[in-house]
Amino acid sequence: MAATSLRERSKERRYRAVLLAGMRLFAEQGYDVTTVAQIAEEAEVSTRSVSAYFPTKLHIATASSSAAADRLILALRARDEGESVVDRIVQWLREEPAFVPEEEWRLRAAMLERNPVLQGSGPEDSPPLLAIAADAIAEDLDIPPDHPGVQIALGIVAGIVVRVELLFGSHREDEETLALIHDALSGAVDAVRRSSRSSD
Repeated sequence: MAATSLRERSKERRYRAVLLAGMRLFAEQGYDVTTVAQIAEEAEVSTRSVSAYFPTKLHIATASSSAAADRLILALRARDEGESVVDRIVQWLREEPAFVPEEEWRLRAAMLERNPVLQGSGPEDSPPLLAIAADAIAEDLDIPPDHPGVQIALGIVAGIVVRVELLFGSHREDEETLALIHDALSGAVDAVRRSSRSSD
């Protein structure tokens, strides 16, 4: 049991070393020019180890965001009856710092700032989140999931979530920032709700 635990901790350390090394290099010199060999050297592991944890560079670049998306999916699925999508998203944002260490958050923000093409991208991770969020928004607005208002609200929510990832650590636990996000999301969703009702 102890040997298994030690191996798991060792694997986790190597995984995080590769993840942080990759994000650091993507932030410093750009995603396109960074090679797997450079990431391996930065993380002090073999190129084979890099590939064992991450099939492609894109998986390294999007791993942190994809993990956050998975947590948002769980949060939306665990909504209490009567709890709004906006409240659930803001609560998810409030809890994220517990899952994303300061260094990872800072490197992710710097990487996304340097490489805008990576913002909102991810290998096979976005479609389920978008579908689940669309269903939750439709339920909140009491309109069909294929209603144009759902797509508009979904776009606003997705945009804010992406922008939050660009916030550096000093803002990630700031209650004023979270309140601003809540008000912005609520205003957008309420506007779509009013519009959908007036068009009925």
